[in-house]
This record gives sequence, C-alpha cells and structure tokens, in this order.
Amino acid sequence: MKLVQRHDSKTENLWVVVKFVYYFLVLPCLLFFAVASLMIYFGKQPGGHSDAGMASFFILVWIALIVPLAFRRFGKKSRNRQLKNMVAMLTSDERFSPQKHHQIMDAGRGKYLGVDIRSGNLLYIHMVKKGLVDVIGLTMDDWTDRELEGSTLRLNTKNPEVPVLSINAHPTVAKELFDTIGAMSHKSYSESFPQEPWPEYVGRQSRFVEFEHNVVVPQVV
Repeated sequence: MKLVQRHDSKTENLWVVVKFVYYFLVLPCLLFFAVASLMIYFGKQPGGHSDAGMASFFILVWIALIVPLAFRRFGKKSRNRQLKNMVAMLTSDERFSPQKHHQIMDAGRGKYLGVDIRSGNLLYIHMVKKGLVDVIGLTMDDWTDRELEGSTLRLNTKNPEVPVLSINAHPTVAKELFDTIGAMSHKSYSESFPQEPWPEYVGRQSRFVEFEHNVVVPQVV
C-alpha cells in the first residue's frame, strides 16, 4: 500500500471551518431573509414602491443562498457519477455482482459499500479528499467485526492503514446490510480465483481507476 497524506492541510481545514460556518450559521439567516423578501414582494403589502437598497440586499441574499447550494448539488451529482463509474470498473459476473439492495451509495460523503452474497466479496470505495480515493476489496476473512450505530455501519478490518470502514445510510438499509454481512460470516466461501484473490484483483484493477479519474489509490498493486 502506498503511504499517503490522509490528514487535511491547513487550507483544507480552513475550508471545512468555512463550510461549517456557512451551513450552520449563515444559511439559517439567509433563509430568514429570503422568506422575508418573498413576503414583502409577493405579499399584499401597502404601498407600491420598493426601496432600491432593500432590493439590492435581497438580490445578494438570494445569490449567497443559491450559488453555494447549486455547487453542493453539482458536487454530489459528480461524486455519484464517479462512484458508479468506479464500481462498474470493478464489477464482473464472476467476481463481484451484488444485488441492488446489497449496495449503499453515499454520494454526499463520497462512499460506496457493496456485498456480493454469492462470492462473499465486498467492495468499499471512499473518496477521502480531492485526488485521494480508497478502493478496498475484502473477502469474509479480511474483516474482524461489524458495528451498527443508528444509520452508520462500520467494519473493522485487518488493514492497519484503514482499520475501520464506515458508511451511512437510512437506518433500515444499514440494518439490512449489517444483518446480511453477519449471516455471510457463518457461511464458508471458497476463492474462485486462487491465483489472484479478490483483494489483489481490486488492487490491480484500481490502476485503471487512478488513470480514469486522475487520483491516487493507495491500495494499487
């Protein structure tokens, strides 16, 4: 596994703080003023003249409200498209072809977890940050424990670089996959391709993920 810098830089940490301030402090205020503007300009208010300064202020409010949310929406769609493309590059009838209800796609956090109950293979993808993506293939022997906390499903692995894999989904969906993995742990699976086990196959195929998406995948072999 390649050694990479997983911790955010000072600039990236600053950007996290900026987003936190915007979504939890600024956004509620913007929503309040946006609603006020609708009430003023579309409600039955006495007097037909609008103040130019007030109009300019409300225009700025709507710009500050719409633009960041539009970028966030675009980013989520982009991550969803990338995740689907990465999964498609690693999917095959022989090795990994999970049913729809055995997959979780969390585009907001850039994560994917899929479980193939026929082969016993799992695939985990995490877009850690810009330019860095974890692509991890696991068999039923590559994880030690599983946890479910509300809507968060966690798998403890034997990999010291990525000891815990986590993904969020609707509690019902997370619980179903949690139970599925638990049932699979009591079943004996044999490696269909012993000359190249699933984790090694994923590591080799991830070279194409690096090339296609111009990212670093630490698990590439």
